[in-house]
Amino acid sequence: MPDKLTIGLDIGGTKMAFAVVDSSGNICDETVIPTEHDNPYEVTISRIAEQLNTYLDQYPNIFGIGIGVPGPVDNERGIALNAVNLLWENRPIKSDLLENLSRSVPLYIENDVNVGAIGEHLFGRAKETPNFVYLSIGTGLGGAVMLDGKLMRGSTSAEMEIGHISLDPVNGLLCTCGQRGCVEMSMSGKGLVATTKAHYERFADTQMTLDTLSTYDIIHYANHQDTLAQFVMNEAAVALGLSCVWCTMLFNPSLIVLGGGLIHATYDLLKTQTLATMEARCLPQSYDAVTVTLSQLTNAALGASALVWYFQKDTFGVSSHLTQDNTLK
Repeated sequence: MPDKLTIGLDIGGTKMAFAVVDSSGNICDETVIPTEHDNPYEVTISRIAEQLNTYLDQYPNIFGIGIGVPGPVDNERGIALNAVNLLWENRPIKSDLLENLSRSVPLYIENDVNVGAIGEHLFGRAKETPNFVYLSIGTGLGGAVMLDGKLMRGSTSAEMEIGHISLDPVNGLLCTCGQRGCVEMSMSGKGLVATTKAHYERFADTQMTLDTLSTYDIIHYANHQDTLAQFVMNEAAVALGLSCVWCTMLFNPSLIVLGGGLIHATYDLLKTQTLATMEARCLPQSYDAVTVTLSQLTNAALGASALVWYFQKDTFGVSSHLTQDNTLK
């Protein structure tokens, strides 16, 4: 058995993923349970603590817990400031969980996108890269920046909300944030659906139907030359390309890592137009210096486990599990 283990927990709107992980990023044990976000906060904390205690009792060499939570987080105090999908506002997750653990271990809370960046830095594509940008593309679009191996922090724990930069504040689609034309209204799960609905009447030959429309349908039909689905994907690719342009011109990274379930499902449909947009809009020296690649880690709990190593600045070994080249350029 490895000398030291950590527990990672990713708290999502529909499921909570747990993993016991060694210092090389190998998963020794894992569990997924439904979030049941309609439950009272206290019930959810109790369910989380129960699973954490199962692992703590089973593995005596666990020395820390890392937890990824959606939305802004006060990581120093361990407070979820506004996890909208969980209906959590100013919830002291860290202290509430520590009170319910069977034994005392360090526990760290962080925004889930920052968790993805840390996981890629320690175990994934950015393992040898101290300066990079991480974009997470799923239901929404968020980002994180690592500078000299450290997360860039904002004054209100709301840094890199790149999905809410407006492309068209006058005529763009209305976003849940209240603005119009936000990037994630083109490049995200909800954005693909919203864009399809907005342009549906223009494409009489589409095979898609609004009554049962899903992101899966849009991706499927885009792969089968449906003109509306391909239009929507092109819009998404341009939005993603512009997001990468801003990151490239602001931070001059050598690497941009694209994570999240949606980008892994749409990668082949988006990459050509995404790169074309970047090449057209970036300064040549900045464009030539950056590589865009898919994330390696697809288990968010694995990324959460890396929080312990990151915050404790411990010595860790990292083994490469790369099996294919997923770089865009």
